[in-house]
Amino acid sequence: MRSERGSALLLVPAGVLIVALLGSIAVDSAAAFLAQREAQAAASSLANDLVSLALDESSLRHQGSYRVSPSRLRRLGPWSQRIAQERLSAVFEPGSVSVRISPAGPAAVRVSVEGSARRVIGLIGNVSGRASRPVAAAAVGRARLSG
Repeated sequence: MRSERGSALLLVPAGVLIVALLGSIAVDSAAAFLAQREAQAAASSLANDLVSLALDESSLRHQGSYRVSPSRLRRLGPWSQRIAQERLSAVFEPGSVSVRISPAGPAAVRVSVEGSARRVIGLIGNVSGRASRPVAAAAVGRARLSG
């Protein structure tokens, strides 16, 4: 019995190291999940805003139909890029957010958001060896006239 005394003491540092490693993986995975949800929310809100802001007013007045103006949509590109950068600055690497806007039909707009999500813990538990994780999200905003 005396020869086995203290053998459990060697397992404690290994156990602490394993728990720290698994904890860092969990924290980084949660941060990536948060970044994915934030990117999806940004894409959805931008798509809904852009489908309203890119309204072709003459089509609505003269024909009574809601249509997206491609020229207005192009002019709103820099604005949407700036909005997405500001909204996602807390969870994405600076300057990594890119926004693509395209018509998705006569009264719909597709918005794609891509960027590099920051890791919280860093390289501990980082299997890929990169300091950030790529994240992408897309949404379609559709306009419907009521009444």
